Amino acid sequence: MGRGPISALVALLGLALVAFGCGGGDDSLTKAEFIKQGDAICKRTEDQKNKALEAAFAQQAKTGEAPDKAFQISLVNTVALPPVVQMTEELDDLGPPDEEAEAIVAAFEASTDAITDNPAGVLDGSNPFVEADQLAAEYGFKACSET
Repeated sequence: MGRGPISALVALLGLALVAFGCGGGDDSLTKAEFIKQGDAICKRTEDQKNKALEAAFAQQAKTGEAPDKAFQISLVNTVALPPVVQMTEELDDLGPPDEEAEAIVAAFEASTDAITDNPAGVLDGSNPFVEADQLAAEYGFKACSET
């Protein structure tokens, strides 16, 4: 085994330690830190979700058939929703620093629950994230207010 893979592994472990903190001390984030880290999570999630949706639609286009409602619901359940659920969990794992931040996470959870309960509902143009996005924008988020 060459040095390349080992160096890469060491670098990844170093990034993990920085990302998750190391050593004791107060682990709570400030509002500014929560927003910065949260927006990075939301941006990454949105990018991943959009790429996955584009790939799924490109694959569907190769069939020559228009995407029907069943296909669209499948995309909601298997492509669009899972990254947003993961994003919400990651925001919660950051440790919301105050009640406002906790309310944002709760609003995202309620939105993903609503989609889980009725995935076809988003196909009519309704946005279950209106409240979560509004709370996030008022709190100071940029990427997390555009779900």
